[in-house]
Amino acid sequence: MHIKILSLSLLLSTLGHALLSKNSLSPLEKGKVAHSVTELWKGYDPRIEPLDIKVTREWDESYEGKKIRIQMLTFTVGTFKNEVSRISAYYGYPKDINDTVPGLVQVHGGGQRADKNIVVVDAANGYASLSLNWGGRELEDQKTGEPGTDWGAIDPTQKHVSHYFRLTPDDKTAESIYSPRNNNWFILTLATRRGLTFLEQQPIVDRDKLGVYGHSMGGTITGQVAGLDNRIKAAVPSCGGAGISQAENIARPGASSDRRVGDRLYSSTIDSTASLKSLKHPILGQTPQNDFNCIYDDLNYNWKVIPEPSLVHFSISPHLNHRHIAKSAFTRYRFFDVFLKGEGTFPKRPELSVNLKTANGIPIATVSPHDVGQVQNVQIYYSINPHSLTRFWRRAATAKHRNNWVAHLPILSTEMPLFVMANVEYPQPKRLIGSRYTGNCPDNFLISTWETIIDPPALKTASVRAIDRPERMIEPSFDEWGDWYQIGWGNSQHAVAGTRKLTDPKWRGPDGATLCIDVKDPQGGNFLMAFDVNNWGAYPGLTKGGYYCVKALAKTEHWQKVTIKLSDLKPRSSGIPPCPKSWQGITDLQIVAGLHRIPGEEKTILSGGTWPGKRELRNLRWAGGDYRSPLLYPGGKLSVEEFQKIFQADIDKSIELENHDSQK
Repeated sequence: MHIKILSLSLLLSTLGHALLSKNSLSPLEKGKVAHSVTELWKGYDPRIEPLDIKVTREWDESYEGKKIRIQMLTFTVGTFKNEVSRISAYYGYPKDINDTVPGLVQVHGGGQRADKNIVVVDAANGYASLSLNWGGRELEDQKTGEPGTDWGAIDPTQKHVSHYFRLTPDDKTAESIYSPRNNNWFILTLATRRGLTFLEQQPIVDRDKLGVYGHSMGGTITGQVAGLDNRIKAAVPSCGGAGISQAENIARPGASSDRRVGDRLYSSTIDSTASLKSLKHPILGQTPQNDFNCIYDDLNYNWKVIPEPSLVHFSISPHLNHRHIAKSAFTRYRFFDVFLKGEGTFPKRPELSVNLKTANGIPIATVSPHDVGQVQNVQIYYSINPHSLTRFWRRAATAKHRNNWVAHLPILSTEMPLFVMANVEYPQPKRLIGSRYTGNCPDNFLISTWETIIDPPALKTASVRAIDRPERMIEPSFDEWGDWYQIGWGNSQHAVAGTRKLTDPKWRGPDGATLCIDVKDPQGGNFLMAFDVNNWGAYPGLTKGGYYCVKALAKTEHWQKVTIKLSDLKPRSSGIPPCPKSWQGITDLQIVAGLHRIPGEEKTILSGGTWPGKRELRNLRWAGGDYRSPLLYPGGKLSVEEFQKIFQADIDKSIELENHDSQK
């Protein structure tokens, strides 16, 4: 056990602070606000103030054969404007253990709350885990009259949503002048640091082995706290922590990053890019290729500020938005097992290079993984779509050559940038325990390279040739679903298989074409598709909207051809055209098990038959039409207000999908 010894100077400082002010934040000197991360946190020690822990209730649970002690509790975050702020939490740890274990702080996402189930799974995997309830909602087990989160005179929750990028004062901020301390993220980062203090005071926790992780807004908080607190030995921001969009990415024609919010003072004091400059421990960026909160291009650009490149690791799920495939989800526990438990080694980040000056003018990507003998699979991805939120990442034909993996990258145009990344799979050395959201542990875990971006001037200087051509066959076989994302695959009403493939000029729908697919289902039913047009403002001048179509299937053992015309598409919401004018603006194509909340329909329209399951599909393709009109290139821009509106809608959609996951 560790014995805490306060030096005389620290003791005097503590007493002086208590005498001069009741508040946790020292008064500003002559009204001068901080202009750097160092100045912002100077003089603040998350250990000094008593936590005043109050356990509301505690009980034991069993999960996967493991006995776990759970506590529902509250503790003091601090005192602001002379009022105490307290936060509720779940705390759990493995019960039948005779040694100390690493501790984890888990930070929930927007619209959510502390999650007992996550704490249970952490404990079952050998960690003491604290899930902070910063959002203020009642906990799952909280009874009437029991204490919960009470922020007192301030409010860093989504009820005070205006202050995630503002520093201005109002009646719910910590200061009465323009100051970084008024920002919600600052208070939430402070609360997370207090969570670390809680963990290091627990008898079962090894205070030298603390980690932090969080999803979505929790990932943002994780990214901001990661470089601030030296007690952290490993951090995993999920779908967050990328930092704000920088001018270089915004300036790229057709890019989705048009929400550079927060002024220069925000950037130098609050944004994760500022704190990550001081990062001293390993960090794993766990995000999908098309995430709306952790924009992939920004993540790669901003994390270059981390001073020691070897500390940076990535696990990037293909084709998804705001969620992970299992091979990535379980990478987090492998990461913590290595850097907090000392179990083996974590593979170094694979190296990626792109050669533009080739004999035939086709770029070649080369991946050089470490621990080559352990590598189970390598997949190189590339795209020419500058709009990162609707970008389709092609799977390049990847082949091993000695200790490297290589792929040719044929492109359609040198007027569009080239984006390249790769995923490498390694075997999981032991079976980890999953949750109701992640399912069972897969055999492999996933790590990724940095992203490489090559803009048009470099392509032209290197004499790269645009030899690729449009193709009518979108998907010949559905055996692997490798170009699609799958959600809720075990849910007969909410299963979705989606792709952004139609944003790639190679597979755009020709003018006047019909969409066709072959289906075999002896039980018949419906073939259901959903279409998103111009999501995230990808294409200028197009109306954003969602559409669907229903095609009845005959009961037959034979293949039947399903044809879909533009006129077959119907609106999924009001206020949009009755059908799209062309196939060009489709940003997302989905095959779905159910259509919900359709205008004019009282009930959910279900696929029926054997979908998802034994229904067979093949040859998704375009028939007829021509390519006389130029293909539509990305280039749309959104105002901050428009972006935030869509952003909140995607948060709500993400929470809904997680609820469906828990029901499978």
